[in-house]
Amino acid sequence: MSRCLTDAELQAIADDAAPSEHVTHAEHCQRCGEGLAARNRLIARVEDAAGTTELPSGARTAILTQLARTTAAGATTLRPVRRVPQWAWAIPLGAAAAVALFIYVIPGIDRQTTVSAAEILGRSRSALAAPASGIEVLTYDLEVSGVLAELIPEEQSGRFTVQELVDHDHEGRYRIVKLTSSGQIVGGAADDPLRGIRTRYMRANGRGYLLRFDGAAPTAFSIPALKRTALQTFIGFMQASSTQTLREVQRGADACYQIDIPGSAMAGGSLLALDSARAVVAVADSRLVEFSASGRLADRPFTLEFRLLTQDLRPADSAEAADFDISPQPGDVVLEGDASQNPVWDVVTRALRAIPPQAAAPATHSATVERPRH
Repeated sequence: MSRCLTDAELQAIADDAAPSEHVTHAEHCQRCGEGLAARNRLIARVEDAAGTTELPSGARTAILTQLARTTAAGATTLRPVRRVPQWAWAIPLGAAAAVALFIYVIPGIDRQTTVSAAEILGRSRSALAAPASGIEVLTYDLEVSGVLAELIPEEQSGRFTVQELVDHDHEGRYRIVKLTSSGQIVGGAADDPLRGIRTRYMRANGRGYLLRFDGAAPTAFSIPALKRTALQTFIGFMQASSTQTLREVQRGADACYQIDIPGSAMAGGSLLALDSARAVVAVADSRLVEFSASGRLADRPFTLEFRLLTQDLRPADSAEAADFDISPQPGDVVLEGDASQNPVWDVVTRALRAIPPQAAAPATHSATVERPRH
């Protein structure tokens, strides 16, 4: 299998009701193996506890009342009809009551006895840094404000949808563009070392500018790599907090863990400090589904919100050359030239060379502005 197992598929293995390919996958996949082991430990604890302790009569009455109100077509149906697990019939009545208490009465409980917030955050950091192969395609919503918004052109501040394409088999090969709600590109970058092309796009003062450079080599840090590093840094701050809260939530089809850090709960350095943060991590594969943070950068406030919309991993040979390029829009200014080893200064020097010579002539006089006296 090319993907990790879902919660329902892991539970089927624990119930001895899973197909053999799922069992084989769990035996060879570390992440799924850990998930299956956690489920088996949870089942064992419920059986042990329920088999040695009799429920008070008041609790038994409350559980039976709750069960009577519940229909078979509700959220208790985890999967299509299947064989009843053997362990459900083997445990005593007290265990059945404990299972009912766990499923029906307290479904929103923080299950920190099974997994901790710090452990979940650690898995998410590892997933961000895990090596991959093929073409990864991501779409996510991104919004920055405060000092972070002041570092980019006005047309690029606010909430936008970002499309990101990364070739994990060729270092430094990627394409990332920022889109408005109407689909217009307001900013972007693309590097294709296989063709030696580097492209940058931005909109400023209502006009688009496309800069394309030939002879480009892979850069030390691509924009997607910097984004992952930033998210890892933020998650590291969250791991260090001692006041994490953990609960289970649903995001679309994904069962997720939501970790919240309240205000003023995280220590930070003199350059970067977080005041509050939230991370939503998929249970199945530790993907970072949502992230938001507020804090201070060089003592100036900022906020950041990230929400993953889609993520797909395609075969390495599925990408075409045009996938790692940005095309000009009607009315855009296009500047072309040779690339250097410094992609930042490529943009600056190319813009300076586009200034007409008469506009760049040295000044023949200077003016002194006298300040008003009070």
